[in-house]
Amino acid sequence: MNFSVEDVNRLVAEGFPTASENGYRCEEFGEGWALARWSYRADGLRPGGYVPGPTLFGLADLALWFACFTVLGLEPMAVTSDLSIAFLRPAIGGDVLARAELLKVGRSRLYGQIDLWVDGTPDRLVAQAHGSYVPPADRNRSGSR
Repeated sequence: MNFSVEDVNRLVAEGFPTASENGYRCEEFGEGWALARWSYRADGLRPGGYVPGPTLFGLADLALWFACFTVLGLEPMAVTSDLSIAFLRPAIGGDVLARAELLKVGRSRLYGQIDLWVDGTPDRLVAQAHGSYVPPADRNRSGSR
């Protein structure tokens, strides 16, 4: 891969500034996986101190997008095809991390699983998601991964 975590975060800040402004960022990645973080913000919580479901969903989606970069390159136009999430327990008390792993990479779809947890408790998932991304149309026509 010829790009860095800083390159990913710069792409998000420039192309999707709302995500960057709301505390989402890439932490690290490797071939077929990525780790994303949502930075804890008290003003972004539901009553009771819960991290809202849409925040977790957005983090899962971004983590999978970041994982797609590891096989497509830094392609901002790969788009979510589907994403489903199961909320397992309340997310309370800190940053939330999401690790996406690509399970299948095809010519027209990349499928993955995303595990989410509150920082410091990776053994206590707060949610798990599954989804797929579609690469840019020119990659589909050329038969590239």
